[in-house]
Amino acid sequence: MKEKKFDIYLYISSTKLSVSIFDKSDLVKSIFFKEFNCKTNLYKEKLNFYEIEKIIEKNIFEIEKFTGNFLNDIYLIVDSPESLKIGISLSKNNEDKKIEEKDVKYLIQDCKQQILSSNFNEDIIHIIITNYVVDEIEYKYLPLNNTCKKFSVNLEFICFPKILIRKLKDLFNNHQISINKIICGNYVRSFKNSESDLNICATGLSLVEGANKQEVAIIPKKLEKKGFFERLFHVFN
Repeated sequence: MKEKKFDIYLYISSTKLSVSIFDKSDLVKSIFFKEFNCKTNLYKEKLNFYEIEKIIEKNIFEIEKFTGNFLNDIYLIVDSPESLKIGISLSKNNEDKKIEEKDVKYLIQDCKQQILSSNFNEDIIHIIITNYVVDEIEYKYLPLNNTCKKFSVNLEFICFPKILIRKLKDLFNNHQISINKIICGNYVRSFKNSESDLNICATGLSLVEGANKQEVAIIPKKLEKKGFFERLFHVFN
């Protein structure tokens, strides 16, 4: 099987679509970038991807010619006006025991299930740890193996409507393109340095690669039986 040498990122908003190609050997700046003006309705009640689909159809061949590979998969950054941000905190009485990684994972898993059960029309796109509180002292990173009476984890969940996710997947599936990951545009912009010359796709790539050490990466559903977390980046440093 031919090794994949490029990552393709698409950015979609209500007024534009842009595509960036990154060489996997040097994931810093895009080696190909195009931007298009197009009107897209991203409200769940009025979803309309007609103009986006026309742009995709016209540019698939150019992307494939540039990379020398079929366009099979992409990373998709979406500026949805209906992105939902939910904050939640859960705590554990630790009874003067050492803080263990498994306890933190359990709390995050519990938070995730609570969010999904009370927001059944939403899909979780990002999970971000805002901070920890250990015996009333705040920490950015959890002091593992410290003893404490009580600790809590404060989290932020970013969600998209399920119907939006499904329609986006259908749109690209129609062209035999799978979506590796959907990324929230508002989240990417909040992380982007205003002085940086990186385009939004490049900033999105940096987040996928782990630039935000407080973001929890989630294993796809088909792999969840093997464990909830793909990695926790440096949240246990």
